[in-house]
Amino acid sequence: MFSRLGLLFLGLVSTAAVTQHYAAFDAASASSTYSAGNLGGSPAFAAQQALSGGSGYWCSSGNQAAGQGATWTGTLHSRRVALGVKVDWAYSPGEVKVLTSSDGSNFEEAKCWQPSTRSEAAFEQTFMFDAPRNVKAVTMAMRSPQSWGYFGINSAVLIAEPGPLILVSGITSVVGEQCLVASTAGLGLEPCLDAVAAGDGREVMQFDEDGQIVNMADGRCLTLVDGDTIGGGALTFDQCSTSASSGDGRTVFAASPNGQLKMPRIGNYCLTLTGGGGDADIAQSAVAAASSSNIQHGVKSIADANAQSYWASGNDPKAPVDLQLDFGTMQTMKAISIEWEHPAQAFELQVSSGGHWTSVYSTSGNNAQTTNYVGPAILGSALRIRMTTPHPTLGNVDGHALYGIRNIRVSASSARAVVQDCMEAEGSADARDKLFMVAVPEFEPRAAFAARQNAALLRAAEERLGILLAELHSAMPNLSACGFKASIEKRYPALVKQSTSFGSLLKVSIQHQASDATSAAVAAVAPAMGVDMQALHELVATTRDALTQVSR
Repeated sequence: MFSRLGLLFLGLVSTAAVTQHYAAFDAASASSTYSAGNLGGSPAFAAQQALSGGSGYWCSSGNQAAGQGATWTGTLHSRRVALGVKVDWAYSPGEVKVLTSSDGSNFEEAKCWQPSTRSEAAFEQTFMFDAPRNVKAVTMAMRSPQSWGYFGINSAVLIAEPGPLILVSGITSVVGEQCLVASTAGLGLEPCLDAVAAGDGREVMQFDEDGQIVNMADGRCLTLVDGDTIGGGALTFDQCSTSASSGDGRTVFAASPNGQLKMPRIGNYCLTLTGGGGDADIAQSAVAAASSSNIQHGVKSIADANAQSYWASGNDPKAPVDLQLDFGTMQTMKAISIEWEHPAQAFELQVSSGGHWTSVYSTSGNNAQTTNYVGPAILGSALRIRMTTPHPTLGNVDGHALYGIRNIRVSASSARAVVQDCMEAEGSADARDKLFMVAVPEFEPRAAFAARQNAALLRAAEERLGILLAELHSAMPNLSACGFKASIEKRYPALVKQSTSFGSLLKVSIQHQASDATSAAVAAVAPAMGVDMQALHELVATTRDALTQVSR
């Protein structure tokens, strides 16, 4: 899990026609600290006070002689390519020198001793390197104190070349740090570990030269829809503007020193979040309806949290049966769980947005008592489960085919990304208006693609095995009492073969993931692909049990 102390805070500030990216240091130390009666140096003036802009600052002990000096060193957790360093002096020195280190231990001179360029104590000064440097630490060496007698720094940041990064929200959450992600639902919020494990780059962003935030997975840019701020507006990912500098600014962002992400051309608006930092089950408050219901098992039972009650369709449905949940407003759905009483062998999950229904998941080989959709977040105001084929055995009651659902859970993010007046947003108690930006030293989309291909293979194998198993269930009553094994092997050779090979694939992918990097990647990506590994285990076990029974 990312640590707040280990976050790289990057800034994006426009000066004239030049856009500069700033990377804050993660830690700091100094050779001298003002004591204020504390022999170890006063915490109020410690080196760490210069890590970000604010009311605090680092201050040296003072009373240095003309030839004496002090040093302040800022370090990064991840090495960056740097173009220079920017210092906001609290007490400027008479002379200053800049040293850099690529490993945090060995330093070399980047800027030689030079006198102060201004006469006042406090001002901002930028030191540009002669050429880009690999930097993990920077030391500011100061000497020749001026009349104020101290050396002091309000803040110091690295001027870094732009690169991939992750946007971590300051919002409080019981499930850990939350990252902004790109999805079909637009701009979403997701636990950082889950987003990284998905392996599809949904959480990896980069600032372009125009100040646009580009998602590295698909090249789309973060956009305020229509440039409209009413009611917080709507933030999504859309095609990047080719004229961001001359447009209305709906795709242009700038990170301020206090951690807010501003929209400088829209006005004094900053990105923030409404709602909580966790997920809520929105099925319980939804309006439910079904195209077919059993009188004794009505549709209200699907989300009543009662393990004994369930919804059931009418007997022997000839047409597709729809079960629908209306949420009333647009929701960002992150996971859908269906506990079946009588599973549908073939069904489809559909989501409504703007009056249009979109399929997000379908299968024709379901044999599980529980279906878990954990794919990318989806945006919609209603969910529909369209059931088209009852299961030949699990969906058969006293000779009648039907569908039944014991419970539905729809997990939706209770947080929504909006824009708000920056001053008002800053009043939030849990830093929900702050975005901490973690540099991603390397982003390799090919590795993520390979892992997703393997996870897709598991998904396809699950579908095929489920269909064959359903055929086996249907054929069992008609098989002769003698020669079951030969009959099965002759009639369903693919089932026997796939059960064995699929079981081996699961064994490699799950049991040995700790020692096999590829299998570990597949296991991590599989949930985001809608592959329930536990359900696959149960499916293989069910298939083998069925084959054992008919082969005796």
